[in-house]
Amino acid sequence: MNGKAGSGTGAGFSGKVVLVTGAASGIGRAAAIRFAEEGARVFCADLNLAGAEAVVAEIGGMAAAVPVDVADSASNRAMVQTVIDAAGRLDVAFLNAGYYGQADGLATVDEDLFDRLVAINLKGVFNGIKAVEPVIAQGGAVVVTASAAGVIGHPGNPAYCAAKHGAVGLVKSCVDAFAARGARINAICPGGVETPLVGAPDVAMVPVGDLPRVPLRGFGQAQHIAEVALWLASPAAGFVNGQAQVVDGGLLSTFAPVTLPVGP
Repeated sequence: MNGKAGSGTGAGFSGKVVLVTGAASGIGRAAAIRFAEEGARVFCADLNLAGAEAVVAEIGGMAAAVPVDVADSASNRAMVQTVIDAAGRLDVAFLNAGYYGQADGLATVDEDLFDRLVAINLKGVFNGIKAVEPVIAQGGAVVVTASAAGVIGHPGNPAYCAAKHGAVGLVKSCVDAFAARGARINAICPGGVETPLVGAPDVAMVPVGDLPRVPLRGFGQAQHIAEVALWLASPAAGFVNGQAQVVDGGLLSTFAPVTLPVGP
C-alpha cells in the first residue's frame, strides 16, 4: 500500500470485504484507504471511474474500482454483483456517495436541482440499501453518509436537507431488515468537512494519532469522518444500531451564538 497513515482504530477488518461508494474523493476516498490499511479488501465505487481507479492506485494490493450511478437501481445491483463475483461476500457497505449542488436559499433551488439532489442523496441511498441487503454477511454492517442537515434545517439548501432527512429515515426504517440477516445499519451525519464537495482539495492521510483537534464549530477533514465510519462498521460498535451519529465539531450542540437585545 502506498498510503502511510497507519492503523490505530483497532477496527480489525483483516479478511473483510468492504464496498465504498463515492470513493473517488473526499470522505469516500479517505474511508477506502483506511479500510484497506485495516486489512480489508476494498471495492471503490463511483460514477467517476477514473477517480476511483486513482484511489485504487493509492491503495494498491487487492483494491478494485467499480463504476456506479447510485441514482440508478440497476447500476447499484450490478455494482454489488461485481463485488460478489470477485470476492464471494460483502461484509461492510459504506454508502457514501452524495451531491450538494449550487444553492443559496430556497429561491435558488429549482425543480431540476431538487430532483437531482433527491435522486442522488435519497433514492441513491435507497438503491444502495436494496442492493446490499440481500447479500450482506452475518455480522456485517452498513454505514450511510447523511449529514448534520439530516437532523436540523438548512435554509441554504432545503432540497439537500430534505433528502438527507429522508436518508436518516431510511436507515432507521431498515434496521429490522438488516437485523434479520445478523447485520447492523447506521447513518453518519457530518457537519462542515473540507472535501471536494465544498470546493476543498483532497489532502494526504495522516496517522490516526496525528489527526488535529477541530476547533469548536470548525471544519473537519475527510479522515475525521472516515475514522468514525470505520468505528461504526466495526465490532466495537456492535451495540450501535439504527442511529444517526452526528460528527460536527459541536456545531449542533447549542443554539447558534446570538446578540441579545439591549434593554431600554
